[in-house]
Amino acid sequence: VPWSIEPPGVYLGAIAVAGFRSIGPATTLPLQPGPGLMLVVGRNGSGKSSFAEGAEVLLTGTSLRWEGRTKAWKLGWRNLHQATDASVAAELLVEGGGPLVATRTWSADADLGAGVVTAKAKGGKAQPLDTLGWEGALATFRPFLSYNELGSLLEDGPSALYDALPQR
Repeated sequence: VPWSIEPPGVYLGAIAVAGFRSIGPATTLPLQPGPGLMLVVGRNGSGKSSFAEGAEVLLTGTSLRWEGRTKAWKLGWRNLHQATDASVAAELLVEGGGPLVATRTWSADADLGAGVVTAKAKGGKAQPLDTLGWEGALATFRPFLSYNELGSLLEDGPSALYDALPQR
């Protein structure tokens, strides 16, 4: 069901990643879906950035953290120890629409841009993610902030943080 006026609130319930960045075999990060700022904390090397970047790539096709990086760095998106297909899936809770699963998959030899992305509502059939009409909202209101981005917003003070967050 495309939302032509304003996309609904969408809340992240879980992220499942396989063969992407530091995540080899399929691993799921369960989350509590709902409004507000969600923080994922953990030790260095535990996969926090891989989950966040995976979800951002799933929804937008790219990661802004990778902008300005070397070509070799950008090519390192696939886990070197997981030679099979790669995937990122997110369980989403859509206001007024119920649960939805978005998935982006890559064959073992595919480039990052060659991922196939679909969305499937509970009881429905998979369809291209772009049929939901979220592209503009995802470009304007990025779904994830890196540690550095969040830190710089907090350092700039409460007014800058408030201005940076989407208002509903």
